[in-house]
Parts: sequence; C-alpha cells; structure tokens
Amino acid sequence: MGAPLHVGVFGGSFDPPHVGHAAVAAGVAAAAGLDRVLWVPAANPPHKPNRTLAAPEARARMVRAAIRDDPRFELCTLELERGSTSFTADTLRALRAAHPDWRLSLILGADQMAGFATWREPCAVAALAQLVVAPRCGRHGAGSGTTQFAPRLVETIRTDLSSTNIRDRARRGLSLSPMVTSSVMALIQSETLYRRRPTSRGPGGRSQEAALRPARGGAEKTR
Repeated sequence: MGAPLHVGVFGGSFDPPHVGHAAVAAGVAAAAGLDRVLWVPAANPPHKPNRTLAAPEARARMVRAAIRDDPRFELCTLELERGSTSFTADTLRALRAAHPDWRLSLILGADQMAGFATWREPCAVAALAQLVVAPRCGRHGAGSGTTQFAPRLVETIRTDLSSTNIRDRARRGLSLSPMVTSSVMALIQSETLYRRRPTSRGPGGRSQEAALRPARGGAEKTR
C-alpha cells in the first residue's frame, strides 16, 4: 500500500481568484510536498458577514478557469453545495469522512493564522489538518499566541494583489491583466461581474447599484 495522498485545502471567497492565489497554492504545494490542492470557495464567509459576493456559480466557474493549467489543483464545491455559513472545521470533517486515507494540510496566509484562535473550533481544525502558513506582504510570521497549534511556516512568492482592488478595477472597466488569468478575465467580462448596474433611483435621484449576491450567515466573525 502506497503512502497516503497529501492534500492541501485552500479556502477563500475567491471573488475573484487571482494569480497571487495560484502562486501561493503552487508555492505551498512545492514546499510542503502536496500531491493535490483543493480550492474551496466559501458559500458565506463568516468573517465577511456583510460583504456582497458574486454568485457561487460564478465564483466556481472563475476558480475552475484559474486552476485549469495546473494538474495539482482541483475545485472543491463542498462549501458551496452546503450553502450555509462556511466553517473550516465542518469542511475538514466532511473531507476526512469521505477520504479517511488522505493526509490533510490547511493552507493559510499569515494574516489568517494571526487570528486563528478566534475561529470556530480552532483546536479541532488543527487536529484534523496540519496548518501550513504562507507569508503575505507586510506580515511574515504566524503571529503570537499560535504556537499551540504547531503551524508549519513555508516560504512562497509574496504578492500584494488584492481581490478588492481587482473588483474595483472591474467596476471601472479597467484592464485586469496580469492580475488574473486571461480565462478568468474573459469570464468577468462576458458575465459583467462587478460592474455597476443601476436598477433604481434613491433620494435625490441618485442611482442605486444592484447587489451581486449578499453573503448570508448573520454576524458570525469566525472562520
């Protein structure tokens, strides 16, 4: 019997997925010896309760387009199918139940690791998967108070790309190259994602933008 498959779990809103996400996933896969990386778009991120997200189906299509050139990457729609607030502990339990032979690693940014103790069931998450932490621009360590979770720090390419900035550029009709792949950019353009779409007039005659998709899940702020 061969060694168990070493699978990385890479969660996020991916709204949209950009080349920085891919660089982190590829870097962690190489540094940690991952056989596969599951990209797991969140249905309703608990740490972003009031954020308006692109529709789950659109984000899944963008992730599929973003990862198609790397055979190690795979889209996992577990959280999108569940539809409720996305808690990592629940996702890892589901993966463990479906694939008991897998060795799981959870890919985190240094900023996520710094707040990890505030997540729902952090000890359970750390027991279900090895925590693998990649640096981000402006933050290099795992943060104080996280050593109890035994995170593994790996070096990857640091980028300062931001999905927020990319959405803003898309709203203004600006080029998104090279921040996203050409296939992701084509989807954003063809589906007019993130563009202003006035649907009504507010006080004083000012137009109101149509929502893309409200994130549900109340005021939960833990991952």
